[in-house]
Amino acid sequence: AARERSRVQTLRHAFLELQKTLPSVPPDTKLSKLDVLLLATTYIAHLTRSLQDEEESPGEGLGTLRGDGYLHPVKV
Repeated sequence: AARERSRVQTLRHAFLELQKTLPSVPPDTKLSKLDVLLLATTYIAHLTRSLQDEEESPGEGLGTLRGDGYLHPVKV
């Protein structure tokens, strides 16, 4: 039981650290693990597109968000 509690605590800490790295989420926002994963994957996709755009057109900055972007998935 102690090992399981430790595992769950480690996982919870990892999700909180991941959420802190997301630029569009205020620090006091409560998100589900699924929401954190969705935001992280869409943010990574945005960064990937930005890097690809930079390779195609150097010197034009990071570009803008296209499509749905990486907005907060929870309705306000």
